[in-house]
Amino acid sequence: MQILKMSDIKTGNQSALIYARPGMGKTTLLGMLPGKTLIVDVDRGSEVLAGKAGDVDVCRLNEDLSDLPQLCQMLEKNCPYEFVCIDSLSELEKSMLTVLGRTGKNGGAPELGHYNQTQFKIADYVRRIRALPCNTVFTAWEEPKEVTGSDGTKYQVFRPALSGKTSDIICGLCDTVGRIVITPDNQRIIQLTATNYSVAKDRIHKREYCTFDQLFTIPEQPKAPKGEKK
Repeated sequence: MQILKMSDIKTGNQSALIYARPGMGKTTLLGMLPGKTLIVDVDRGSEVLAGKAGDVDVCRLNEDLSDLPQLCQMLEKNCPYEFVCIDSLSELEKSMLTVLGRTGKNGGAPELGHYNQTQFKIADYVRRIRALPCNTVFTAWEEPKEVTGSDGTKYQVFRPALSGKTSDIICGLCDTVGRIVITPDNQRIIQLTATNYSVAKDRIHKREYCTFDQLFTIPEQPKAPKGEKK
């Protein structure tokens, strides 16, 4: 047990969850991180980084994910990286469900219990990776969720594409949750402030937006763009 004074608490390593629809630059962002980086390439999309400068290692897991626990144990024992990234949690969840479905009794499709099991395991892996002595970045696809307001109005909220309560759990575990959006002048930026229509947060630095290269550096507060394309 630790009891700390508020004045003794300092900002250390940080965890971020970045989500967007395909083609918005999630993997490209990981290749721009300012330090030695490990990308766990679940999506098999790291080819976009081929030939680009940067101190980046790529780990590709076995199809059955049998080496994922081994990877966590290796990093917990010795982590030589400044950034460890999972790209992406959405595909990792689907892969875990696929593996469980193959050994289940539902003709290859996941059973109800498999979703509960996967929710627990995804959260466990995120906690383990987040506890490493480095910064951590998780990516996810984007999905719209229909929400009904108190007045009965229905609208869509954009959020990380994870099943059930998994999205809320992972968002709660991370210091930063950002959605990649496009400004009117066609610049990709990361939205860090929640709205009625999108999930986001920056609980340490309280920023509204940042550019890709500013995710783990804190410049002067940028001005919020006037709007965004959806």
